[in-house]
Amino acid sequence: MTTASPAIRRFWGAQPIVRLRREGAVAPILTFALFFLVYVIINPELLTRFQLQTAANVVVPLAFAALGQLIIVLVGGIDISIGAIMSLANVVFATAMTSMPVPLAMLAGIGAGLACGLFNGLLVAYGNLPAIAVTLASAFIFGSISREIMDRPGGGITTEFYLATSGEAIPYVPVSLVWLALVAVLLWLLLQRTNLGRQIYGVGSSVESVQAAGLNARGAKLAAFALSSVVVSLGAILLAGSTLTGDPRSGDPYVLTSIAAVALAGASFTGGRGSIIGAILAAATLGLLGGLLFFAGINSYWQYVIAALIVISVVAIPALWKIVYTAVKGVKS
Repeated sequence: MTTASPAIRRFWGAQPIVRLRREGAVAPILTFALFFLVYVIINPELLTRFQLQTAANVVVPLAFAALGQLIIVLVGGIDISIGAIMSLANVVFATAMTSMPVPLAMLAGIGAGLACGLFNGLLVAYGNLPAIAVTLASAFIFGSISREIMDRPGGGITTEFYLATSGEAIPYVPVSLVWLALVAVLLWLLLQRTNLGRQIYGVGSSVESVQAAGLNARGAKLAAFALSSVVVSLGAILLAGSTLTGDPRSGDPYVLTSIAAVALAGASFTGGRGSIIGAILAAATLGLLGGLLFFAGINSYWQYVIAALIVISVVAIPALWKIVYTAVKGVKS
């Protein structure tokens, strides 16, 4: 049996397979591999250049939303406002593109998303309010602001921006996947190789231990919400690029599916465990599910039912297992 080289061990901090298993990423990797094989058998045209680019542009915004949701789950929360943050960043960016250079328009969109994340984070971390309640309320606030800025799809997205975000980097390599890979690597380095990342994981595992070590648990929670909103805003900008428009409802489909992707990725909803690669591949599975259902002759709206069942299963199975285990243990004693 071979072992990882010293260079790989230094980079990962442990053997890759061991780390993936510990983070719950093995199951979503295998699920995606099986799902992709079935999809290609049913629809071989997925491997053509046009279909790959189209599929990537569907999957990538969901992957960004899943990564944003994962960061919140790592600190033991759930963000119901992710869809509204995505919509707000999307319309702010699209509106800014009508009168600003692309870099400034991107900063405007990211800044709008960051403001939402800080709003949520301050109430959760320093107001000691439940994340699910705060983000449920803020979803209505952010959504209303989005519709105030833009009451119908529009904006100034250019063809050049589309090509830079949603075209092809090289043949058969959608550029949106390149942007996703870049952000994923940077996010992995931040979470795994910095003190802030360790604090984010630590807060989810045991906030008492983080506080006992003299670390700022509240600051880590606030940083998690801020980081999540930036990642989600980048997804909103890529979504605007792929659709060539801003839309005040563009983020609505990503609330449930981002939670389902994190659940499918094997992350713990009590915090402290989750995989970036697992979240991305789970998002890819869910993102392509609608297309698979279509080619199978099934209404694609069933993908939302499946996403809901995934969330219920992830929550229910451990609870049922605990009941069964307790019952069996009681009978034996």
